[in-house]
Amino acid sequence: MRKPESNVFVIAEAGSNWRMGTAARDMKMARALIDAAAEAGADAVKFQTYRADTVYVQNAGTSDYLSQSGIRESIIDIFKDLSMPYEMIAPLAAYCAKRKIAFMSSAFSEDDFKAVDPYVSVHKIASYEITHSRLLALAAKSKKLLVLSTGASEYTDIDWAISHFRAHGGKKLSLMQCTARYPAPLSALNLLTIPELARRYGVPVGLSDHSRDPIIGPVAAVALGATLIEKHYTLDNRLPGPDHAFAITAEELTAMIHAIRECEKTRGDGVKRVLPDEVELRHYAQRAIQTTRPISKGETFREGANVAILRPGKRPQGIHPKFMEKIEGRRATRSIPAGDGVRAGDYARA
Repeated sequence: MRKPESNVFVIAEAGSNWRMGTAARDMKMARALIDAAAEAGADAVKFQTYRADTVYVQNAGTSDYLSQSGIRESIIDIFKDLSMPYEMIAPLAAYCAKRKIAFMSSAFSEDDFKAVDPYVSVHKIASYEITHSRLLALAAKSKKLLVLSTGASEYTDIDWAISHFRAHGGKKLSLMQCTARYPAPLSALNLLTIPELARRYGVPVGLSDHSRDPIIGPVAAVALGATLIEKHYTLDNRLPGPDHAFAITAEELTAMIHAIRECEKTRGDGVKRVLPDEVELRHYAQRAIQTTRPISKGETFREGANVAILRPGKRPQGIHPKFMEKIEGRRATRSIPAGDGVRAGDYARA
């Protein structure tokens, strides 16, 4: 399993997209989603574990954003329908192990956390749970890495959550920049938050991307230093349910992960130096002091007459042009062929 603190760790978010209406069909779809994530090259597949009565108040009503999508049931009824039975967790974790992909599931209550904890090596807490003191304490006491999303949060929320997590013994933490809208427009991703969160909190930072585009957000985030990428995916955008419409397809997930891996190669180590790939052209094309005709020993160097600031090509490269004023009017201490560079020691001292 790739460590989130070293390379870009890709979480394929299955969310509630496993729900198909019967226990048998639910399990079949969940396994198909795991297959798709494994084949796409994801590091982990993540589900969600919750119970409606421990998430929302009973009279929470309907969601405006879901209503606009044609889903007008109360949020309680939606959550009841999409609640993953605890009995599914162990078989799905086992199937993930078989497919060599990490199993994850976001917990939304203390009971949910206890059901998930034996089967995960990384815990994920969703954005709206950033104030859930009990969940944060349990994550801290688990001693496992916590990935904490920060959608719809301010620094005061994050400050408190991290302080509470650490006060309960938590040490391993990664944050996720997230825009809590489904789908999120690209203009709302606010990706410059990624290096800022990393600087402010000194922890790895990633992107939980709710935009519909499979490439732009993740690749831009990786270029800005993201070490984790999470993205909702589905097998078919036409399936019923709140998350299918804005999720990317399995084919797009594959393309996204390929783009992330290619982008990783471009990041380097941040140290500006002459790279091995540049050495040849540095010597071939970087300007230096070169002779423009043969120079005899004892001849005086004159810019424009026998030396100039030129690219050496395959001739020996001369000294830096900053020395032109120093050699002007000095006598050559050796004969120099046409095109060769003037080296240190090729001119007499004043």
